[in-house]
Parts: sequence; C-alpha cells; structure tokens
Amino acid sequence: MVFDGNEGSLILMDEGAQMTANFRAAQPNSNLCIFFGKTMLNELLNQPDAMGLRFYFALNGENQMTLVTVAANSNGNDIQDKVGNKGFPCPSECCAESPLAAVGA
Repeated sequence: MVFDGNEGSLILMDEGAQMTANFRAAQPNSNLCIFFGKTMLNELLNQPDAMGLRFYFALNGENQMTLVTVAANSNGNDIQDKVGNKGFPCPSECCAESPLAAVGA
C-alpha cells in the first residue's frame, strides 16, 4: 500500500450526521467523539515522510472508547516515534449545536 496524502474524501454533513446517529444507536454508552487540538496533530503530521494520520479505536482506563492516533508514512507504516491520545471526549466536551453529536437526540 502506498499513501500519497490524498486518501479520504469529504462527505456532506447530512451523511455524516446519519452515520454518527447510527453509531449512537448501536453504542449508546460510548463516547461520541474525541477532540484533538491542532498542535498535537501538526506535531504528528510534521514528522518526516508523514502522509496522514491513522486513528485506532481504543478503550481508556474507564473502559470508554477513545482514539489513539499515529502518523503513517508513504508506505502505509505507522511512524512509531510519537503517538497521540488524551483528547477531550464527548459527552463531557461536546459541540451541542453539531448535527454530528445531536446530544440528547
């Protein structure tokens, strides 16, 4: 597998909102999202040969879903020097106006 930094694509908000609603229905007690600041994300992306970020689903010490993120190089391999975590989870840090979170829906 070769990565060139163009992987992934944008989708419409309505499609994303339906996908996150499906997740909330299937996993009602899980975190809805994790917020990571740009400083940590840029530090991962600024590593030599970083083509993007890979997000691993994980469970934290409270048995709640979280994400562990790592940069991947052009060969599709994780760059193992730096790994990100400790973002702010939702529901405690949500964007209540977002159709992606639909808190209380």
